[in-house]
Amino acid sequence: MIRRDRRTVLAGASGLALLPLAARAAKDVPYVPTPPEVVEGMLDMAELKADERLIDLGSGDGRIPRAAARRGANALGVEIDSDLVARARSLTRLEALEERARFVRDDLFTVSVRDADVVTLYLLPALNERLKPKLLNEMKAGARVVSHAFDMGDWPHDEFREIADKRVYRWTIPAIAGGEWQLIRDDGTLARLAIDQRYSKVSGVLDGRAIGSAHLSGAALSFIGDGKAYRGLVGPRTIAGEGWRAERID
Repeated sequence: MIRRDRRTVLAGASGLALLPLAARAAKDVPYVPTPPEVVEGMLDMAELKADERLIDLGSGDGRIPRAAARRGANALGVEIDSDLVARARSLTRLEALEERARFVRDDLFTVSVRDADVVTLYLLPALNERLKPKLLNEMKAGARVVSHAFDMGDWPHDEFREIADKRVYRWTIPAIAGGEWQLIRDDGTLARLAIDQRYSKVSGVLDGRAIGSAHLSGAALSFIGDGKAYRGLVGPRTIAGEGWRAERID
């Protein structure tokens, strides 16, 4: 069950290129570039918009950040290999994309992704698993994660596509809805709302009765309780609903 200790960081998809320095130096994971059609397909799946912020962890030669910049987004590539960082910067200068795409030599587990709208990844299953808590606990609700080739274990994906014979997955970061809430209707009546959450899957009870049709997408929560439809946006301490609100109970 996901409670309040949940928000995370981004990851990258230009290539299988981002491990701690010692691992990269030992060539444990070779750099494998993502085909151009898969790059574009990943950005399509992310529904990347102009002026959004993308972070690519394991950015290789920078092809995903550059493609994002060409769409008007602001992109950061994170790569541990200094030669690949230099190549990515050179290609970015050649395309005159420096204002929207930049690259840093750093470790994907330490870079902050709090401001990212989209994180892209092309890593290994074990690294995806290690990154999963960071993504969930640091990224904002509604942000998207797109991974080339590998999933996130028991975190169900929202969308899956095969692009040029490659597997691509997308997830949406859920708000932290799990826990106890005091529900306050506009007529002043009160109710106790208890929500169980595992990733984006939610269930619960309202004044001891099971809610139905519960759905969480990013920060948007909806359910049926006592024969009424409830819809609202989940924040850190409150849910702002239509005709109701809720406050988290410590």
